[in-house]
Amino acid sequence: MSIGVDQLKDRAVSYKRAGNFEMAKNCYIEAIELEPSDMMTYIGLGKTAHLLKNQNLAVRSYLAATHIQLSPIEKAMNENNLPMHLKFQYDSFPKDLLASLPRKSAFTIFIDVNTPRHLAHSVIDLSASTMKENPQLVPYSEVYRAHILGNGTHERVLNRFGFTGNDQIETDENVYIPYGRKFVISELKWDKIHSNNVLDLYFN
Repeated sequence: MSIGVDQLKDRAVSYKRAGNFEMAKNCYIEAIELEPSDMMTYIGLGKTAHLLKNQNLAVRSYLAATHIQLSPIEKAMNENNLPMHLKFQYDSFPKDLLASLPRKSAFTIFIDVNTPRHLAHSVIDLSASTMKENPQLVPYSEVYRAHILGNGTHERVLNRFGFTGNDQIETDENVYIPYGRKFVISELKWDKIHSNNVLDLYFN
């Protein structure tokens, strides 16, 4: 009997929490083969790739997820059909910052910071040279790893370093999220934002 995308993602999470990252990765890839434009599958694959220390796959997965998120927003903006909650946020967005963005839909990465945060952790934490140059980030890379592992060790790792959850949030806000935004602005395929074919855009 065949299984669906949601079941594959559930299996992937279970494998990830058990430390079987290769099996988790395989489940996410199988889910993508069934539904290649599901944003959360790419987020899950990115986390698993991070745990496997596969920086290339993690970064590509997060860029694909961001592209999938922004593509319908860009389309809605061009058709003057943006959902009300996003229109309110867009209308209140700083105009000088908006003018500096590659596409109007890019304002979204300043509102939903989750994917830029994950992306930045993979770019920074999985780079040996960056970690060597910024040793103060090493403990936070371990805290982040425990966080995305999701097996109940996050609080223990925080305590081991004498951190609080607020310390982690502050470091994300001051270091990782701004870096992740800049990376997205630099590396997303903005000229292809209307296409949802992220497999060709980011993996081929």
